[in-house]
Amino acid sequence: MRHFCAVAALASFSFCMSAAMAGDGDAADLRLRIGSAEILKYAWSISSASDSVGKEDDKTFNLVADSTFGMTLVMRGLPGKKDAMPVAIRIKDQSYTDKRSIEQSKTELYVAKGKVKYIENGKVLIDSDNDIGLDKIGNYQQQLKNLEGSEMRVTLDSAGRQSDIQGDAIIVDAIKNGGAQGIFPILPGKEVRIGESWEDSFAMPKIGDFTLAKPVVVRSKATFTKWEDKGGKKFARIDIASSWDTPDLRGENKNGMLVEISKVDGRGYGSCLFDPASGKFVEGTIKFDLKYRIDGEHNGQRSGLDVTGKTNFSFAEQP
Repeated sequence: MRHFCAVAALASFSFCMSAAMAGDGDAADLRLRIGSAEILKYAWSISSASDSVGKEDDKTFNLVADSTFGMTLVMRGLPGKKDAMPVAIRIKDQSYTDKRSIEQSKTELYVAKGKVKYIENGKVLIDSDNDIGLDKIGNYQQQLKNLEGSEMRVTLDSAGRQSDIQGDAIIVDAIKNGGAQGIFPILPGKEVRIGESWEDSFAMPKIGDFTLAKPVVVRSKATFTKWEDKGGKKFARIDIASSWDTPDLRGENKNGMLVEISKVDGRGYGSCLFDPASGKFVEGTIKFDLKYRIDGEHNGQRSGLDVTGKTNFSFAEQP
């Protein structure tokens, strides 16, 4: 998932000539571009589901979790230099649902437009619409407001790689902890032919609720597979496959629980459409399958959990 690039005036004529021919042959110029002051909007959705078996105090339990996060990502082009594209990034219209069950205990959390509702075993404990439990969520609502009021600035190259990351920590951390190096899948940043591939990798600092002592590395391979018609236009289809490096990991959650994460098996696959004529991504969907074993100790109490999870990530350009 990732980025853009500014094209210098001296190179724009030759680039436009190649872009005009995009889709007429077996090659495409796969470079990101965004103009100064141009505004792009993308709808993003990340859904995750996991089914885990754990043991605590010699008792076995099942943990089922299902969550969905949605937002609108707004990007604004800034004045740039040759071969560099500064972009301002904001997050808008966040929504979040989280449902969990451990044996007979169930919780539900709903967040949308700054409103919060939390239900535990069928009982409403927090409902901002009806002034229930507001004393428990004041800080949380303020964080949501701060996130939507924050801005991140990065410089992107033609492949979409980031540099010079600046901005409010709350949005910088939110995007980094989302498990992606940047905003879109990395491109080759040049013209490639059908069947050609390129590789990339990025570091992911968190797994679930745990911040890792050493980030896990996710490696990906992307391939320009074919031209695809949609809505009367022809786009370059890029297929993506990824896998995790699988050393044993160590992490810690916000409660200070230290854990060891082993038997990691993470794989991803998906595709996206790119418009060489405009230099922009149109849409994409990537799915991840993940298994791992987590063991930890907190306040003298040991626990273990075998996790099997799936995550679906999708984005689509908005008018």
